[in-house]
Amino acid sequence: MPSSIIGICLKDDGILITLTRMIMTKILRLLFSMAFILATFTASAQKNLLENGGFEDNLDGWNDNGGKITPWNIKSGKNSCAIITTTTDKWVGIDQTIRIPKKATAIEFSAWLKTLNVVKGKNDWEGALFGVAFLDSGDKEINGGENIARLTGDQQWTLYTKVIKIPEKAVSFKVLIAMGNASGTMIVDDVAAKEVIEQPALK
Repeated sequence: MPSSIIGICLKDDGILITLTRMIMTKILRLLFSMAFILATFTASAQKNLLENGGFEDNLDGWNDNGGKITPWNIKSGKNSCAIITTTTDKWVGIDQTIRIPKKATAIEFSAWLKTLNVVKGKNDWEGALFGVAFLDSGDKEINGGENIARLTGDQQWTLYTKVIKIPEKAVSFKVLIAMGNASGTMIVDDVAAKEVIEQPALK
C-alpha cells in the first residue's frame, strides 16, 4: 500500500469507521430483503387444501351436480369447469368438502371466474355464485354461508379472493360453485383454499 494512503488511514480513522458502517448497513438491508422474500414465498407456497382445484383430472374430488369439463375456455392448464343453465328455477353446480387443518385460524379462498349472459332470478342473492360454508362435527352449517362472489351478465376472467376467519366449532368447510337460480354460463378455474399462516412480528 502506498505510504500516502497509509498516512491518510492513520490520520483519519473516522473514514474507515464510516465506510465500515455503510457496508454493514447495506449487508443488513440485503439480509432483511432476502428474509422478506423468503417469507413471502413461503406464504404463497401454501398447499391447496382442495383436491383438483384446476380440473386437470376432470371432476375428481368434486361433488358434481351439473358441471362440465371444457378444454376450450381455460385460465391455465388444460381444463376448466363450465356450469350452463337455461332456466332460473334451480341450482346447478359443484362442491367439495374438506376437513380443516389442526390449529388453523383462517383460510384464503380464491377462484378465477368468467360468466356469459348470466341472468339471475327474482332475488338479489341469486346469480353465478362462489361461496363457502363452515360445518360443525355434525355437518351442520355454522352461521350460514360466506359469499365470495355473485356475478351476473358478462364477466371476463377475474380472480376473486377472500380471507375468512374459521368460526368456533368448525371442523370442515364446503366450497360451492353454482348457478343459483340463474341462467347462462359460468366458467371456473384454479379454485384454491389455503391456510393463512400468521407471520410473527419482528422485534
